[in-house]
Formats: sequence, C-alpha cells, structure tokens
Amino acid sequence: MHSSIPETHTVNQLLTQLSDVDRDALLPGAHQARLAVGHTILCAGDTMPSAYFPDTGVLAIVSEMATGHQVAVDVVGADGMIGFDALFHTSHPGYRVIVLAESVGSWIAADRLRRLTGESEGFRSILLAHTGSRLSDIMITAACNRVHSHRQRLARWLLIATEKAGRQSLEVTHETLAQLVGGPRHAVTVALNELRGKGAVAHLRGRLEIVQRSILVDQACECYRQLGKRPQHPVERRH
Repeated sequence: MHSSIPETHTVNQLLTQLSDVDRDALLPGAHQARLAVGHTILCAGDTMPSAYFPDTGVLAIVSEMATGHQVAVDVVGADGMIGFDALFHTSHPGYRVIVLAESVGSWIAADRLRRLTGESEGFRSILLAHTGSRLSDIMITAACNRVHSHRQRLARWLLIATEKAGRQSLEVTHETLAQLVGGPRHAVTVALNELRGKGAVAHLRGRLEIVQRSILVDQACECYRQLGKRPQHPVERRH
C-alpha cells in the first residue's frame, strides 16, 4: 500500500540533508511503503522506475551469477537509497534487492530525481558524496569476499546489518545468510555454529540474535573495522 507522505515525515539521512527548496521540489510526489522481511523489491534484469529511500529497516543488494552463485555486495538502511540504476539510466542490473529487516520508506520517481539532480547543486553534492561512500564500501566488500573466511564475513554482515537496522536481531534463514556471505549453505551453517559456540549469537526458529556484540566484533574481519572507521561527511543542510 502506497500513500503520499507529509513533508516532514522522512528520517532518511539523504533526504534530511535537503534544503527546504529541494524538499518542496522532491517530496510531494513521494509515496510511503512498508516492506516485509524477505520481500524482493527488484530482480536481476528488472528496470526500476523509482528509487527507494528507507526510513527504517535494512535491504540487501545481492549479485547473481549465471552459475547460480549469489553474494551480497551491499546493505542499505536509513543511511542511503536503493535505485542508482533508475537515477543513472542503467538498464537490466545483475542483482536483486531483498528486505532483511522490515522497512518503511519513500518511493520517489526516477524522472523527478534526475530533474532535481540537474537543477540543484546541493542535491548533486549529496548524491555524489553518497555514491563515493557506497563505492568505497563495495570495493572493500569485493576484497573481503575473496580473502576472508565464511565466519569472518558472516560476523561482518551481521554487525553491519543490525547496526543499520538499529536492532540486535534479524529474522533470517540459512539460505539468506548464505546469500549474504556468498558461500554454500553447509559452510555458512558451520560458520554460524562457530559463532554460536563462542557465545556471540543465538539462532532459533528463523531469528538470529546477537548475544555478545564484542565477541562478534572480535570474530569479524578487518573490513568491518575499516567500514566503521570511515568518516561520514554529510552535506550541510541549506535553507
């Protein structure tokens, strides 16, 4: 169900940086949506006529290979957006987007975003800063998927996803965890059991809860620390 959102509704970190003029140009045409856990909002090869700006929850961008292999390349919460393909006219992306934690957010038409990008230097600065940040994250993730163990990568994804969701637990299946980590289910099950044995997490009936975050941080690879140390430079909001 979609509905028009009031001007002051959004808490998405990109949209809250907008100037008053840009908010008036962009948000009146936005629509609010609630996305359930496990919902797929984009499949590989689909076009995306609108971009999604989460206010809550977390979504995973999962790359799909012709061999059937799948691996998450990014997770997005209220810090970002889904839909760069819509913004930059990229067609038939080779990934899909799934909801990891129930999300409420705003759908904004791509043509409206492109129009404001061309007209507003402030909005362009916000998008460029965010794009650079996302590219940096994805490059770190690419290296991580090549050199670090399933256990290290699983710990990293769980830390990042729960931080962006603002909660200590996620409703996830072993299949979803395998997609995040980019490994076979049996290897991810072994990694999960290792983390559970160390007292870092508990997993029961599809719900994974972080029990001792400090232990999970110790089990994560250096990439988690690199991502956590990267400074954030939000563009100053203009009136």
